[in-house]
Formats: sequence, structure tokens, C-alpha cells
Amino acid sequence: MNRIVVCFAMAVSSACVLAADSGQIAHGSFEGKVVVEWLDDPYLFKMRLTEDLQFRQAGGKTWVVPTGAIVDGRSMPMLFVSLMGYPFQSSFRKTAVVYDYVAQSQKESWEDAQHMFYDGALAEGILPVEAKVMYTLLNATGLRWEIRGSADCYGRCHARDADLDWTPKVHDEQVLALVSWVRTEDPSLDDIERQVGSVILEKGPHIIGRIHLVPEQR
Repeated sequence: MNRIVVCFAMAVSSACVLAADSGQIAHGSFEGKVVVEWLDDPYLFKMRLTEDLQFRQAGGKTWVVPTGAIVDGRSMPMLFVSLMGYPFQSSFRKTAVVYDYVAQSQKESWEDAQHMFYDGALAEGILPVEAKVMYTLLNATGLRWEIRGSADCYGRCHARDADLDWTPKVHDEQVLALVSWVRTEDPSLDDIERQVGSVILEKGPHIIGRIHLVPEQR
């Protein structure tokens, strides 16, 4: 009888693992590893990729970080880092590297980049509700930009790079309240975007700078 119970438990456990893996694959998959060389900089996590890293999103879009790309984590808002941890030392490292490169190159829309981050976090095994918390923080406090040379009037009419990216102006307390709401209610991304829109004081451009990540002291 004990052997039957053990075998049944193992079968259920295996099924759960397969279900979890299938759920992750449903949101996309990564090709390659984060292989880097650290660059000398006393104030930033600054590194150069020595191998390509790709994320194939479930919808078919492929995001590529080429060999030689330099990432430093400055695209991650301060509130995000405070709540979720340093991105290059975390369980969503690959996602953070791809997002940071996209946010620096600004050849794709910030909306697509934030959705990619959500899917990437899920693909790396982040719990769905925590991936939604990350999405909430990026949507409320993350960098936004105009694609250089796009047909959009704002992108065509402003020459200075400083006018083409910004972060929304918000009160941190309201964003933290949204984080609690997400963890309690597990809303859809559309609902999150609507709630974020209600707490943004200035959608932009509103340049307040980007965080400089300093390595932890040990």
C-alpha cells in the first residue's frame, strides 16, 4: 500500500512540474545564457555580453541582445529595485538583461518592452502574481520613450534625446497601494494599466533621471 501511495505522489508531483514547465513555455523561451565580462565602473553594474541572448515571446516576436551589448541596469526604476531586488542578481536576470538593452536602444515601444518583461519573468519561473507586481512597478514608474525616427509627431519634432524619454510622475505611496491590490486581487494586465493610469500625476515627458545601481557591499 505504501508503495502505491508513494508512486501516486511521485506521479502527481511529476505532473505538477510538467504543468509548471508548460505554463512557462506558453509565455516564451530564452535561448542562450547571460555570459558577460564586467566593466570597471565603481557606481554601476556595467557589463558587456560575450554571447547572444534571445527571448522568443509566445506571440512569435524575438528579442535579441547581441554579443557586445552593454547593460547597466539603469532602466530599472528605484521603487522596483527596492521591492524586487537588484535585477542582475535575481531569478529574473535574463529578463532584466533583455529589458535593459531594449530600454537603452529604444528601437521598440516601451509598451511592448514592458509586456515582454512580464512574459519573460513568467518564462523564468516567477510566480504569476509577482510578475504582475513587476509589471505594475514598471508601468507606473518605469522609463517611457519615443522611438527615434518614428512617424509619430512627437518623435519627429523634438531633436534633443532628453525630450524623447521620461518617467511618469507618481506618488510612491499610491504605487505601493497598487502593489498590495495586485497581490490581493490578482487582476488582469488591462485592469492594472487602468489603475496605474489613475495614479499617474504627469504622464510625461517628465525627466527625473534614472537609478544608478551600486553593487552591494559585502
